[in-house]
Amino acid sequence: MPAGRFLILPLMTLLLAAKPPGKPAAGVSSMTAEEASAMAREIMPKVEEIRGLKFKQDVPVRVVDDVQARAHFQSRIEKFWPESQIRAEQTAYIQLGLLPAGAELKGSLFALLEEQAAGFYDPDSDTFFVLGDMPRSSAPLLMAHELTHALDDQHYGIDALIEKTRADEERAAGVSAVVEGSGMLVMTLFLSKEMLAGNLDLAAIAELGQSEAGRGDALKAAPPLLQRGLLSPYLLGQTFLLRGDLSNISSGLRAADLDRAFRDPPLSSEQILHPEKYWDDTKRDPPRPVELPDPCAALGAGWSRTGQGDLGEMNIAILTGSVPLDLLSPEATGPGAWTNEAAAGWGGDQWSLCGSAGGRHVTLLATLWDTPEDAAQFESALAPAAGRLVIRRRDAVVLVAGDAGDRAGSLATSVLDSLAPSPSASTR
Repeated sequence: MPAGRFLILPLMTLLLAAKPPGKPAAGVSSMTAEEASAMAREIMPKVEEIRGLKFKQDVPVRVVDDVQARAHFQSRIEKFWPESQIRAEQTAYIQLGLLPAGAELKGSLFALLEEQAAGFYDPDSDTFFVLGDMPRSSAPLLMAHELTHALDDQHYGIDALIEKTRADEERAAGVSAVVEGSGMLVMTLFLSKEMLAGNLDLAAIAELGQSEAGRGDALKAAPPLLQRGLLSPYLLGQTFLLRGDLSNISSGLRAADLDRAFRDPPLSSEQILHPEKYWDDTKRDPPRPVELPDPCAALGAGWSRTGQGDLGEMNIAILTGSVPLDLLSPEATGPGAWTNEAAAGWGGDQWSLCGSAGGRHVTLLATLWDTPEDAAQFESALAPAAGRLVIRRRDAVVLVAGDAGDRAGSLATSVLDSLAPSPSASTR
């Protein structure tokens, strides 16, 4: 689910960053194109100073309405998220228990984007778009974030980075965390500098909390899978770029760390959740590849694979009972709210969706773990569910859900036979 590929700043994250005191300011002021462009020109040098890079060219600014924003989101979906993949993910996530029965994945994501977006940067046109009904008081923070995207895009080519991860959601999560973490880090430092200079009145930002986006009704009601997909690149990305310690922000932005992360992005949500597995070369832990031949033949004639993908540690944690995320808690910026012991030790995974000519579906999830003990802990944490079979062998766990019937066991066993154990696991 490419929520992190829209290059927006969810306005709920502004509330977390600013925590404005005082009474809300009255009303929401729209901005004209001239006002937005003038504000962007004023903020660009400040972003350059914080980020340690120079803009290679001016960034056009346009003011758009909700209809134009929706058209942009639709075009990004068509570019990076084909309709066939949307349907496959929706079915697989429902069968695995990551989405409730009857959930409509694309529509739910649109609802979140429309509620939370106040502006976005478009790498295709190199343009920063501002929604006309954005709260004026939050505009400087939004612009600092989105102009950082423009600056990073001019130096690293954001869509080229995204394109390389098209078939790998875990790598895509790593790129999104770097891109959005950079925007959050610059925005946070910008906020601090503007407050010290007396240029930003946090009391005024309280009006954001009274807006539809600030209340975040759709976001709070969304399934954890969608909440995490939208917010994790921002809240965890900044922490990741600070090497897992938010107090490092007191010494400013480390341009060399951001350069390394853009040129060699993390490979998984595990490395985002546990930054030492990226930054410490002695602990670096890339995911183990899970490459299955088409497993659907074990279901018999008429079955074929219609989709595949991966979940990663963060989504595996949903399956193993991770606590609901408090969107505005300080804990949301650290891994404790996003993972749990049963998901830690993740090594790699792949899900496959099998479809039959009669419209039946089966979802298979194959997982590899760092140790057999990690695999056993994951297996034990899975709550029993009707129509679901779970089988473990050494450091591998296979889950079958859906319409497999009495073929579920043979399907799971054939997949386990194709998974190579790690050298350490094969001896235990």
